[in-house]
Amino acid sequence: MSVDIVTDKYSTAIFELAQEGNILEEIEKDLSYVKDVMDTQPELGEFLLYPALETQAKCDVLTKIFGQSISALALNFLLVMVTRGRMRYIVSTIKEFIIKAREARGIFAATVIVSEPMPDEIYSSLADKLKAVTGKQYIFDIKVDPTIVGGIILQIGDTRIDASVTRRLEDLKKHLLTTGATEIGVNG
Repeated sequence: MSVDIVTDKYSTAIFELAQEGNILEEIEKDLSYVKDVMDTQPELGEFLLYPALETQAKCDVLTKIFGQSISALALNFLLVMVTRGRMRYIVSTIKEFIIKAREARGIFAATVIVSEPMPDEIYSSLADKLKAVTGKQYIFDIKVDPTIVGGIILQIGDTRIDASVTRRLEDLKKHLLTTGATEIGVNG
């Protein structure tokens, strides 16, 4: 089964249950914690994928690790994923759930690519400007890519706004090549 189909199916199920119980933020917090643990402790993911280990043993370990720290619904979600053999999809399903939960609260994700780290005030200002234009609140995933030289690239869903120095230099190069050297006053 495709990753997208599995993550959509399970993330929608937990989203609907959390929304029905009016505990969307609590479940988002719980599952964010689980994701953070799994991201920082890759051995847990390897353990869950170990084929020789029985499903009940995997469920017992998850209960021991998360039983006292997350809600029963969040824990049951993990146990269902393991019981149904969907361990490899847990993190991607949690990511999809977080997106759905935030969008339900009017918070959207955007990726900001910069050439070097910038002060938080710049990101706050960008978020305020986006909210003024779109009416939506954004949380940024900030990535540093020195190859863009300067400027910023903003990715919101399928929309990409590229205001990087690299793109501007590429545009200038294309313009110079298509215009022809004699048209801009250079004679050879």
